[in-house]
Amino acid sequence: MRLIVTQLLQYARPTEYAGYVEAVDVNQVLENSLVLVAHLLARTHIEVVRDLQATARTGINRQELQQVVINLMINAIQVMPEGGTLRLRTRDREDGRAGVLLEISDTGPGLSERVKERLFRPFFTTKNDGNGLGLWISVGLVERYGGSIEGLNRRELGEDSAGASFRVWLLTEPLAPQEGPTGPMEARRA
Repeated sequence: MRLIVTQLLQYARPTEYAGYVEAVDVNQVLENSLVLVAHLLARTHIEVVRDLQATARTGINRQELQQVVINLMINAIQVMPEGGTLRLRTRDREDGRAGVLLEISDTGPGLSERVKERLFRPFFTTKNDGNGLGLWISVGLVERYGGSIEGLNRRELGEDSAGASFRVWLLTEPLAPQEGPTGPMEARRA
C-alpha cells in the first residue's frame, strides 16, 4: 500500500519527487536496465535484440527514465512466457524535432482494441497480480520532461511480426520538470 500511495503522490506532485535533470544517453540507460532485468530473462527463452543508434542525449532524470524502461521491459517479458524476442531500439528523431525515440517491442500477443483504449489509465491491468499503475506512472514521468509514450501493435508499424511496441519519445534539450496540465495540487484544491 505504501508503494501505491508513493507512486500516486509522485504522479500528482511531480516537482516534489523529481530528481536531478541531466543530458542522458538512452542507449546506456537501456543497457543498464537490461542488467537489472537479467534475472527475469534468465528464466525465459527470450532473445534480446539491440538496435541502438541514437546519438543525441535527452534531458531527463536518469533514474526516472530507467524506471520507465524497466517497467516496459518487465511488461514485455511477462507477455512472452513461452519465449520470443525482446527488441530494444533507439533513434534520433527524423521528423525535424530535436529528440530521441526509444522503442521496446515484444513478440507476444499484441494489444487488443479494448486494451489499447485503456492502456495508460490508472488501475487498468491485464495481469492477475498487477496494480495497474506501471504504465500510468511511466507516462507521467515521461510527460513531465516534455516526452510521450505510445503503445502500438507491431503490425501497425508495418512489421510482419505479432506483438506490441512501446515507443517513448523524448526531447534532447534538458527541461525542468513540468507540472501536470492543471498545475500543482494546491492550486487544484483552491
